[in-house]
Amino acid sequence: MTLERIGMGAGTAELPLPNILRLWLGTATPHPPRQETVSVLQTQIDDSSPQAIAYTLEQLFAAGALDAFTQPVTMKKSRLGTLLTVICPPETAAACETVIFRETTTLGIRHWQQQRTILARDSHTVTTPYGEVRIKIASTSDPQNPTLLNAHPEYEDCARLARATQTPWKEIHQAALMAWRNRQTPAPHQN
Repeated sequence: MTLERIGMGAGTAELPLPNILRLWLGTATPHPPRQETVSVLQTQIDDSSPQAIAYTLEQLFAAGALDAFTQPVTMKKSRLGTLLTVICPPETAAACETVIFRETTTLGIRHWQQQRTILARDSHTVTTPYGEVRIKIASTSDPQNPTLLNAHPEYEDCARLARATQTPWKEIHQAALMAWRNRQTPAPHQN
């Protein structure tokens, strides 16, 4: 809150501790963003094929990873390698470690927990000339006064319609955004 006044007074009763009351008056500030704890797993790999890494990423998502990505790195003895990073809920960290050990040649995995700030998320479906597309909606976490920050078409929906209609993906994506902007009713804001 934003403090406006602080008042303090002493009571008349004799107590074994100070008999003092402090009152803080103020205005509530906007609802803070939501925080959550995630586990981060990381390992460097220098002797796996790109196909094995791609399969490992698929398996990590199936095991509950929120995100998994790779970066090229130079390792000891100047060998080129891959840095694999996985972000997952703490309760799926063991399953994700199992996948990494099973599917790669790594001998060790670093892991730690971090806090991440997340926006409230929801989904809304729009109808385009090509078919229906889900729109991911992100807004502030204040349930009393949510503010829309981002609306983005689901990649898979756009890709499915592009394949089915032989239309460029970017046209489907743009049509979904246009349908979202022209919608008749505002999208729901939920956590």
